[in-house]
Amino acid sequence: MPLWGTTHDSATNKPKWAPIDEDSDNRRGDIYASNAGWVQQAGTAASGNDNASADPEVLVAIGGLAGISAATGLKTATATAMRFIVGTTATTDLSATGAATSTITCQVTWDESITVTGNPTLTIANGGESSDPASAAVPTYTLVYTATGSTANRKRFTLASAEIWAADVLTLGGANVVLAGGTLKDQGTTPADASLVVSGLTAVTHTVLA
Repeated sequence: MPLWGTTHDSATNKPKWAPIDEDSDNRRGDIYASNAGWVQQAGTAASGNDNASADPEVLVAIGGLAGISAATGLKTATATAMRFIVGTTATTDLSATGAATSTITCQVTWDESITVTGNPTLTIANGGESSDPASAAVPTYTLVYTATGSTANRKRFTLASAEIWAADVLTLGGANVVLAGGTLKDQGTTPADASLVVSGLTAVTHTVLA
């Protein structure tokens, strides 16, 4: 099936027909592997069901696709995309506020459903481009996993009460997810550790506006 990834070392373990545009109802990020095949996240517009607790819709049946252990199917859940979540309020829109009142949120997408325990972290870099000398004193921000806004295969990391400065360029992808005593595992009969690597993906940047 040329339009459907089926091997663990595929360059893009995602259905290739689905758009990566986050504004699309059929966005690729909401599609992930289960042992029934490639499925559509429940509760999304594309699923036709607004019940997020419903069973995911099977888009194409491929028995054992996700695998039951680290040696079968896709073997281990792999990070396939990441992004900044830009909100609509002064606290969440990633613009400069002149005080430690911003909330920075990022999202990492895996190609399988994963379970998170504890408080894994994700660090983003601050380029320090701002003319404010205070910016140079904050070269990184460490975000912590949050269940809020996370879905089966898309997990969010957040940091509240952060100060960000106009013109700074924030970069996601220079550092991998850190377990920090927690776990990220897939849904196999013998759950396998999910890959923590995001540094292999194309880095994502956000320029802080005034």
